[in-house]
Amino acid sequence: MSIDRGREEARIRAVYTKRDRTGKRALSASERPENRFWRKRREQVARALLADAGSGDLSSAEVLDVGCGAGDWLRTLCSWGADQGKLHGIDLLEDRIEAARAAEPVIDFRVGSGWALPFDRASMDLVCANTVFSSILEPDARDALAGEIRRVMKPDGWALIYDFRVSHPRNPDTVGIGRSEVRRLFTAFEARTRSLTLAPPIARPLTRVSVGLARFVEAGAPFLRTHALHLLGIPLPPTVP
Repeated sequence: MSIDRGREEARIRAVYTKRDRTGKRALSASERPENRFWRKRREQVARALLADAGSGDLSSAEVLDVGCGAGDWLRTLCSWGADQGKLHGIDLLEDRIEAARAAEPVIDFRVGSGWALPFDRASMDLVCANTVFSSILEPDARDALAGEIRRVMKPDGWALIYDFRVSHPRNPDTVGIGRSEVRRLFTAFEARTRSLTLAPPIARPLTRVSVGLARFVEAGAPFLRTHALHLLGIPLPPTVP
């Protein structure tokens, strides 16, 4: 498979530069009520998925977050008991990695892309990617990223993918990553999938009135959920007595 990695990297960098310049990054501010609501719900679902898979204890796990940004997700995993010395984050954007290192100097943060992960084969117990695949428009480039994630996962490891499950009609810089695309990218993997994240045009006004009301609408109207969490792993053969 041949991809123009440089062209896709340049496009992604340009998208985020424009987003920062136009002030859209402020929509991701942690103090906004809709972001607190979405984050808490994602954490709840992720913990439940990992616990159901028997991987809720992260104290000895080697964990990689691809597209880690400023390291928020890895800090969340630390609060769940993960060892900072076993956490790794990689992101294309230098300013995000600088912010991550400043906040958590013990965690291994690196600048780089997911198409050439600087980690050994079968070295990670858990690999996370949050809204990363949807930022890659080229199918071959998504294939390459999935291949790298599979390469660094241990045979009994897991990938935790959080992403848009539908395309945004007014955002040509992203593409929806539905369940069929996840299955295509991780063929032969067992998938445990949960939809979540109440659509922003509904969540933003509701959370300013009542987070409980937003939670009620998300629970009762699955068609209004724009994202999904996928926990993926290779099923292990049954134990022979």
